[in-house]
Amino acid sequence: MTAPFRSLAAGVFAILLSGNVLADSAAAGRYYEDGLKRFEARDVTGAIIQLKNALQEDRGMLAAHLLLARAYLDQGDVGPAEVAFREASRLGVNRAEVAVPMARIYLLQGRPKVLLDTVSAEGLPPAVRLQVLTLRGSAYAALGRHAEAERSYAEARAIDPASPVPLAVEVPMLIAAGKLDLARQRADQAVRLGPEYAPAFNARASVLHATGSLAAALDDYERAVALDPGLVDAAVARAGILVDLGRSDEARAMLVAVLGGAAEPRASYLLALIAERAGDGAQAARHLADAAGLVDALPPDWVAGHEQLLMVGALAHHAGRQSEKARKYLETAVSRYPNNLGARRLLASIHLDMGDHARATGLLEHVLRVQPDDPQALHLLGRVNLAQRRYGKATELLERAARSGDAGAQAALGFSRLAGGDTAAAVASLQAAFDQTPRDLVVANALANALLRQGDAKGALAVAEKASAALPGSPASLNLLGGMRAAAGDPDGARTAYSQALERDPNFPPARLNLARLDVAEGRVEQARSAYAALLKSNRNDAVAMYESGMLERGAGNLEAAMRWFEKAVAERPADPLFGAALVSARTEAGDKAGALEAAKALASRRSSDLSVLAALAEAQIGVGDERAAQQTLREMTKLAEYDAVKLVRIGYLQLAASNPSGAAYAAQKALQGKPKDEAAMVLEVEAALLDPELSPTAVDGLLAALRSAHPVSASSFRLAGDVAVGRKRYGEADRHYQEAFRLQPTLDLLRRRASVAVLKGEPKSVVPLLTAWLAEKGEDARVRDMLALPSCGCATATGKPRVPNTNALWPTAVRGRACTTTWPMCC
Repeated sequence: MTAPFRSLAAGVFAILLSGNVLADSAAAGRYYEDGLKRFEARDVTGAIIQLKNALQEDRGMLAAHLLLARAYLDQGDVGPAEVAFREASRLGVNRAEVAVPMARIYLLQGRPKVLLDTVSAEGLPPAVRLQVLTLRGSAYAALGRHAEAERSYAEARAIDPASPVPLAVEVPMLIAAGKLDLARQRADQAVRLGPEYAPAFNARASVLHATGSLAAALDDYERAVALDPGLVDAAVARAGILVDLGRSDEARAMLVAVLGGAAEPRASYLLALIAERAGDGAQAARHLADAAGLVDALPPDWVAGHEQLLMVGALAHHAGRQSEKARKYLETAVSRYPNNLGARRLLASIHLDMGDHARATGLLEHVLRVQPDDPQALHLLGRVNLAQRRYGKATELLERAARSGDAGAQAALGFSRLAGGDTAAAVASLQAAFDQTPRDLVVANALANALLRQGDAKGALAVAEKASAALPGSPASLNLLGGMRAAAGDPDGARTAYSQALERDPNFPPARLNLARLDVAEGRVEQARSAYAALLKSNRNDAVAMYESGMLERGAGNLEAAMRWFEKAVAERPADPLFGAALVSARTEAGDKAGALEAAKALASRRSSDLSVLAALAEAQIGVGDERAAQQTLREMTKLAEYDAVKLVRIGYLQLAASNPSGAAYAAQKALQGKPKDEAAMVLEVEAALLDPELSPTAVDGLLAALRSAHPVSASSFRLAGDVAVGRKRYGEADRHYQEAFRLQPTLDLLRRRASVAVLKGEPKSVVPLLTAWLAEKGEDARVRDMLALPSCGCATATGKPRVPNTNALWPTAVRGRACTTTWPMCC
């Protein structure tokens, strides 16, 4: 091809190409115009389609790139929006056109540092510069750089003092920093300057919300949503107040109307609360999972800069029992927003549940420095002390919390008082909590059982009936009702309640077990065996059914069969103290002391800090005669019991059984430190002194005098005075003391003592009327018949030699049982 021809061809080609471009630009223009009309009519999806068509025709059409970016941003699709704005910038768009939307995109993406590094306010027109400075302020705030944020907001206000924008945007940072007065000033000013500006009303509502002015906050949130129906922050916040006020239907309607099915983590969390309060656990769980998943999917840096999202993530995961994930969100919240007391309280509760008492205490003490009477913090700190067995401090804190009327604090106070042995006060606290929250079955169970221990079966039944009415059809509440009816002597009513529970849930094991227990109590052994067999058929690993089968056989006198069942239960759940203790007890009863010790050691290896398990081990060690090992076990128990008087007294009597009166005395003295003048501890101290050969009679008299002074009408103090008198052979004095003790508390043990001292006085016949009257009142008793049959201490030993009086045989049952083998406690 010649050069002239090539030139001509090139010219023709250029003309043809020019014609195509003109044709493509015309088509692109039509698509763009249609896209613009759709965008203005709020048909954003249609606008995006037409703008993409325009760009297919003309990739360099700047206006289409810019409008497409705006459309994507309106839809919340920030990734494609960023790409489109960047392309517009490449094609030469004025920086003022993209600075604000790009800054918003970076904030939405959780990239505040990128915003600060790439979007400068310099050289922009005043109106745009104001918005960029405001957004830069939000970026600084998201990074925790509050001083720089304040400067950026101030620069924005200086550009246009009449603009409400920087004022409204600054408010959340001021609230988070605890500067509520300044936040209120900024919000009020924003509303005055922008009476039609929705974010200004949202900002003022946020301040009102934070200060507890809920009615006024509701009005402002409502105004904000009316001005801008798409303002999700205001809609969600208003719905949150409505949920708190019990207006769940209104809250749900608002969320549905504003969101229209769109995913929003805060809304999902509120919907979960609404579903839970409506009793729809499955729906609540779904909404919680949605909320947690939505927050987890967001960029961590973005979430860290948004206090509400941190709290939603924490609350959703906490409600879903994912404590570790909740903890991470809360630690960020506490670090970034140190004045968020709710985050501190929730994080403290997680540390408490995880057993990290030190961290929980630090968080709660911070809250109480800011708000000394914060009921939730007092409640949680009380629970921390309760977990540490500091019952006095726990009760003090919980009493302060309970004054607010908080049901949770009242319940915790009740549990603290129960643990401290103050059953009457515990019942009062649990009753107050239950009256507020009759649907709380944990409190209902605790209260009903505490009332039973007080002998108030009628009151316990009333609690169960109220709980069952509050939770109609609940198998668990019906099961509680059945238990209380049984305790009140109404087995038919109990059977009805258990049967109703099974009608609701045929696979509810507690009701099946309780029906079988009723059969056992009523002597229907075969029916009970069949019930346990059915439970084991449906679940061959049901250790509870194995244990109950063992108890059934033990009660029926089939000790070998009982032990086999207990062994199976222990094999299934080796760390369960109930099953292990049953096996230890059954082997002891069968005379297999070595086997009992083996079982006790195995259980203690798994439950080394469980006092009931260690007590079983100590008893087994005493049973095989290994008193030294028992004493070591009991010393460890004394440490673990701290200052719990009830537990220490039990340990003290085991020390006496292990021939360690000094150990028993130490346990008594420690108990008295925790509970001064406790009668049981003072009695133990005297009994230990009587068995301690190193203590002088003067020391014993001093301890006895202290007991009688603190508890002048105590039957135990008269009994011990009688024991001291017997030891000193002052039998007449002993008889007077025993008579007074018997008048206060007529027991078989005191009856034996009175009979014994009559023999020692040489007047055995004088006690015959007393023994006869006992039989007439109490019914036939072989032990009392034996007393009537033995006129003196001349009971023979196996060698035929007469026994002689031994006053050591007067001491507690565990000691007396080892020291004396006859009915008469004065003989050995």
